[in-house]
Amino acid sequence: MSGLDYGAAVPPSRPTPETIRGIALDLGFDLVRFGPADPGEHGDHFVAWLQAGRHGEMDYLAQNRDRVLDPARWRPGVRSAINLAVDYGGPAVGLAGGGRIARYAGGRDYHRWLRERVFRLRQRLEAEGLPYGSMNGGTDAVPVLERALAARAGIGFLAKSAMVISPSHGPYLQLAELLTAEELPPDAPAPGTCGTCTACLDACPTGAIVAPFQVDARRCLSYTTIEQRGFVAPALRRAQGEWLFGCDVCLEVCPFTSKSLRRQQHGTERPLELRPHRLVETWTLLDVLTMDDARYEHEFVGTAMRRATRSGLRRNAATVLGNLGDPRALPALAVCLGDADRVLRGTAAWAIGRIDAQHAALPRALAAEPDADVQDELRGAIDGAS
Repeated sequence: MSGLDYGAAVPPSRPTPETIRGIALDLGFDLVRFGPADPGEHGDHFVAWLQAGRHGEMDYLAQNRDRVLDPARWRPGVRSAINLAVDYGGPAVGLAGGGRIARYAGGRDYHRWLRERVFRLRQRLEAEGLPYGSMNGGTDAVPVLERALAARAGIGFLAKSAMVISPSHGPYLQLAELLTAEELPPDAPAPGTCGTCTACLDACPTGAIVAPFQVDARRCLSYTTIEQRGFVAPALRRAQGEWLFGCDVCLEVCPFTSKSLRRQQHGTERPLELRPHRLVETWTLLDVLTMDDARYEHEFVGTAMRRATRSGLRRNAATVLGNLGDPRALPALAVCLGDADRVLRGTAAWAIGRIDAQHAALPRALAAEPDADVQDELRGAIDGAS
């Protein structure tokens, strides 16, 4: 007897790169590319961006700087990144009567469904022979520069808007990644560039794209309507227009949007995760403005819009109502002048001033308002400075 245990399971061999790619495509990813796990030269740009303060209140980015620059600090032994993307292009998303929502947030919360898809990929690859515990990944929740990794792996090229554009699928991309200890052969960079096009810079409502490839988040509507807490500067409120959550302008004007395979898909033509959330199909801006905590906690389950918080969403709704200028919103906005949320009180005052600076509720609220910032908003509304 040789002493070998002929009943023992034979460990599977490592999956080939093409097997990995095939499994990922089978799970519903539209693009799968391999590349380095670190951001390369993009890391220096990230540091300069942080030093310029362009991250605003997103302190978690500065706090994770070292781990972002060197993924081995939080995932020892990592060698490669399996970069993944889903094309979420489609028709514009908005509430009835006004209130636009960035397309990526119109359906099921991508933090959930995309993370689940990455987790299933990891399970499949472990079953194919990659060591258990040798991979880590997700979407928008791990300390990596997703766009940098995607560009380095050839998911797409870096656009002047600082987004990633796939020459085959366009700019509407949900990115995810799975970092692995495997040494995977890197894919070639994606062909194409923005060339002389400056459509995104020209169309940005707030001038947040301060130069090609440079975005000041503090001016970006995707930051002010989602990440920023408290008051938004009046000039940015006006530029917000109808955007309740996020902004798609730099994507909408990009010529590569025509490449999105899902651009014309509606309703049940779309994958289940990308179909409109019931909230998008049934709510109005007044519903958002007047919702209480219980309704927020119940109705906003399963949507990425929760990121803005109830306070932020109500603030945004007041801003949009002010920009729309519909006098039918005045009664609800006047009620908000007595709300416990000081930011909502101040933003509602600004919105009322945009619609009717002579509204009787403004001086009454000013006489009773204890907060200095809200007082300033009320005075500005009465003076017609909104």
